[in-house]
Amino acid sequence: MMDNRKMVTHSMQGAFVFVLLGLFAVMSTLMVLLGAQMYRNTVDHATANNQGRVLSAYVRSMIRAEDGADAVTVEDYDGVRTLALHEEIEGEPYVTWLYCYEGQLYEQFTGADREFEPASGTAICPVKHFVPKLEGSLLTVFLVDGEDEMSEVRVGLRCAG
Repeated sequence: MMDNRKMVTHSMQGAFVFVLLGLFAVMSTLMVLLGAQMYRNTVDHATANNQGRVLSAYVRSMIRAEDGADAVTVEDYDGVRTLALHEEIEGEPYVTWLYCYEGQLYEQFTGADREFEPASGTAICPVKHFVPKLEGSLLTVFLVDGEDEMSEVRVGLRCAG
Protein backbone atom coordinates (compact mmCIF):
# COMPACT_ATOMS: atom_id res chain seq x y z
CA MET A 1 0.00 0.00 0.00
CA MET A 2 2.84 2.33 0.79
CA ASP A 3 4.37 1.86 -2.65
CA ASN A 4 1.15 2.95 -4.42
CA ARG A 5 1.05 6.21 -2.43
CA LYS A 6 4.64 7.02 -3.29
CA MET A 7 3.93 6.33 -6.95
CA VAL A 8 0.81 8.54 -6.97
CA THR A 9 2.67 11.34 -5.16
CA HIS A 10 5.63 11.02 -7.51
CA SER A 11 3.28 11.07 -10.55
CA MET A 12 1.50 14.18 -9.20
CA GLN A 13 4.83 15.95 -8.68
CA GLY A 14 5.91 15.07 -12.23
CA ALA A 15 2.60 16.31 -13.68
CA PHE A 16 2.89 19.54 -11.65
CA VAL A 17 6.41 20.18 -12.98
CA PHE A 18 5.25 19.46 -16.53
CA VAL A 19 2.30 21.89 -16.16
CA LEU A 20 4.65 24.57 -14.78
CA LEU A 21 7.06 24.11 -17.70
CA GLY A 22 4.18 24.28 -20.19
CA LEU A 23 2.83 27.44 -18.54
CA PHE A 24 6.31 29.00 -18.65
CA ALA A 25 6.66 28.15 -22.36
CA VAL A 26 3.24 29.64 -23.19
CA MET A 27 3.89 32.82 -21.18
CA SER A 28 7.35 33.23 -22.72
CA THR A 29 5.92 32.92 -26.22
CA LEU A 30 3.21 35.49 -25.42
CA MET A 31 5.79 37.92 -24.06
CA VAL A 32 7.93 37.58 -27.19
CA LEU A 33 4.91 38.12 -29.47
CA LEU A 34 3.71 41.16 -27.50
CA GLY A 35 7.21 42.64 -27.45
CA ALA A 36 7.60 42.13 -31.20
CA GLN A 37 4.24 43.83 -31.84
CA MET A 38 5.16 46.78 -29.61
CA TYR A 39 8.51 47.12 -31.39
CA ARG A 40 6.82 47.00 -34.81
CA ASN A 41 4.34 49.72 -33.76
CA THR A 42 7.15 51.90 -32.44
CA VAL A 43 9.18 51.54 -35.63
CA ASP A 44 6.12 52.27 -37.82
CA HIS A 45 5.29 55.39 -35.80
CA ALA A 46 8.90 56.61 -35.92
CA THR A 47 9.09 56.00 -39.67
CA ALA A 48 5.89 57.94 -40.31
CA ASN A 49 7.05 60.78 -38.05
CA ASN A 50 10.45 60.93 -39.74
CA GLN A 51 8.90 60.85 -43.21
CA GLY A 52 6.80 63.91 -42.40
CA ARG A 53 9.77 65.79 -40.98
CA VAL A 54 12.04 64.82 -43.87
CA LEU A 55 9.42 65.93 -46.38
CA SER A 56 9.05 69.35 -44.71
CA ALA A 57 12.82 69.76 -44.35
CA TYR A 58 13.37 68.80 -47.98
CA VAL A 59 10.90 71.39 -49.26
CA ARG A 60 12.27 74.05 -46.90
CA SER A 61 15.89 73.41 -47.91
CA MET A 62 15.06 73.46 -51.64
CA ILE A 63 13.38 76.86 -51.20
CA ARG A 64 16.24 78.27 -49.13
CA ALA A 65 18.81 77.07 -51.66
CA GLU A 66 17.17 79.06 -54.47
CA ASP A 67 15.98 82.09 -52.50
CA GLY A 68 16.98 84.85 -54.90
CA ALA A 69 15.23 87.79 -56.55
CA ASP A 70 12.20 86.43 -58.46
CA ALA A 71 13.65 82.93 -58.20
CA VAL A 72 10.69 81.31 -56.41
CA THR A 73 7.31 81.22 -58.15
CA VAL A 74 4.12 79.18 -58.02
CA GLU A 75 2.91 78.01 -61.43
CA ASP A 76 0.07 75.86 -62.78
CA TYR A 77 0.51 73.48 -65.73
CA ASP A 78 -2.54 71.54 -66.90
CA GLY A 79 -3.95 71.34 -63.36
CA VAL A 80 -0.62 70.48 -61.72
CA ARG A 81 0.37 73.16 -59.21
CA THR A 82 4.14 73.52 -59.05
CA LEU A 83 6.69 75.32 -56.98
CA ALA A 84 9.20 76.62 -59.53
CA LEU A 85 12.73 77.43 -58.37
CA HIS A 86 14.62 79.40 -61.00
CA GLU A 87 18.41 79.70 -61.18
CA GLU A 88 21.15 80.58 -63.61
CA ILE A 89 24.15 78.29 -64.14
CA GLU A 90 26.99 79.57 -66.32
CA GLY A 91 24.69 82.12 -67.92
CA GLU A 92 21.96 79.58 -68.78
CA PRO A 93 18.52 79.70 -67.07
CA TYR A 94 17.30 76.52 -65.35
CA VAL A 95 14.23 75.67 -63.31
CA THR A 96 13.53 73.05 -60.66
CA TRP A 97 9.86 72.16 -60.30
CA LEU A 98 8.47 70.54 -57.15
CA TYR A 99 4.97 69.09 -57.54
CA CYS A 100 2.59 66.28 -56.61
CA TYR A 101 2.02 63.72 -59.35
CA GLU A 102 0.50 60.23 -59.06
CA GLY A 103 0.73 60.21 -55.26
CA GLN A 104 4.41 61.20 -55.12
CA LEU A 105 6.34 64.40 -54.58
CA TYR A 106 8.33 64.92 -57.76
CA GLU A 107 11.33 67.06 -58.57
CA GLN A 108 12.19 67.99 -62.13
CA PHE A 109 15.32 69.95 -63.04
CA THR A 110 15.57 71.20 -66.60
CA GLY A 111 16.43 74.13 -68.81
CA ALA A 112 14.00 77.04 -68.41
CA ASP A 113 13.20 76.91 -72.14
CA ARG A 114 11.87 73.32 -71.94
CA GLU A 115 8.22 72.49 -71.36
CA PHE A 116 7.05 71.08 -68.05
CA GLU A 117 6.40 67.34 -68.29
CA PRO A 118 5.17 65.86 -64.98
CA ALA A 119 6.14 62.28 -65.85
CA SER A 120 9.74 63.32 -66.56
CA GLY A 121 10.51 64.21 -62.96
CA THR A 122 12.07 62.13 -60.23
CA ALA A 123 9.84 60.75 -57.46
CA ILE A 124 11.08 61.84 -54.04
CA CYS A 125 8.57 60.37 -51.56
CA PRO A 126 4.87 59.58 -51.17
CA VAL A 127 2.66 62.65 -50.81
CA LYS A 128 -1.08 63.04 -51.25
CA HIS A 129 -1.23 66.82 -51.44
CA PHE A 130 1.38 69.46 -52.23
CA VAL A 131 -0.13 72.93 -52.44
CA PRO A 132 2.27 75.89 -52.66
CA LYS A 133 0.90 79.41 -52.19
CA LEU A 134 2.89 82.63 -52.56
CA GLU A 135 1.60 85.83 -50.98
CA GLY A 136 4.11 88.64 -51.31
CA SER A 137 7.31 87.37 -49.72
CA LEU A 138 5.61 84.60 -47.70
CA LEU A 139 5.62 81.16 -49.29
CA THR A 140 3.34 78.59 -47.69
CA VAL A 141 3.35 74.95 -48.76
CA PHE A 142 0.61 72.65 -47.46
CA LEU A 143 1.62 68.98 -47.41
CA VAL A 144 -0.21 65.74 -46.72
CA ASP A 145 2.21 62.80 -46.69
CA GLY A 146 1.51 59.19 -47.57
CA GLU A 147 0.36 58.47 -44.00
CA ASP A 148 -2.25 61.29 -44.09
CA GLU A 149 -0.15 63.46 -41.78
CA MET A 150 -0.64 67.14 -42.55
CA SER A 151 2.14 69.69 -42.29
CA GLU A 152 2.73 73.22 -43.39
CA VAL A 153 5.98 74.84 -44.46
CA ARG A 154 6.16 78.61 -44.20
CA VAL A 155 9.18 80.41 -45.53
CA GLY A 156 9.69 84.13 -45.62
CA LEU A 157 11.60 84.70 -48.84
CA ARG A 158 14.62 86.85 -48.11
CA CYS A 159 15.17 88.04 -51.66
CA ALA A 160 11.60 88.30 -52.93
CA GLY A 161 11.51 90.74 -55.79
